[in-house]
Amino acid sequence: MNNMITLQHTKINASFVTSTHVVEHVFKVTLYKRLIGMVSRYALNQIIVEFEWVNYADIDSSRCGCIMKTTHGLPCACELARYVVGSIPLDTVHMFWQTLSFLDQGLSKPEVCISE
Repeated sequence: MNNMITLQHTKINASFVTSTHVVEHVFKVTLYKRLIGMVSRYALNQIIVEFEWVNYADIDSSRCGCIMKTTHGLPCACELARYVVGSIPLDTVHMFWQTLSFLDQGLSKPEVCISE
């Protein structure tokens, strides 16, 4: 049983490392260069979807609604409109999405308390 769990852990870890190091073609543009390897793949995909609204919202927050910023802590369309020429700064992404780790977080076995 232990060998099977160790093997599964190794496969998951290898998949995680691959997903943090392999860059999809869509992210190879200047807009995302500060975010690659620093934020989760899910967050990057959400930013791509939100970026499609830039042409509609531009920098007008009343059109944008800033829902992505409020609910997910990711740059919304009106904020992304400012970075069309440059790249999205890392500090526009909430710290939650910057936590890329597969390390043991100090979880230990529960202590057993035997009362007499």
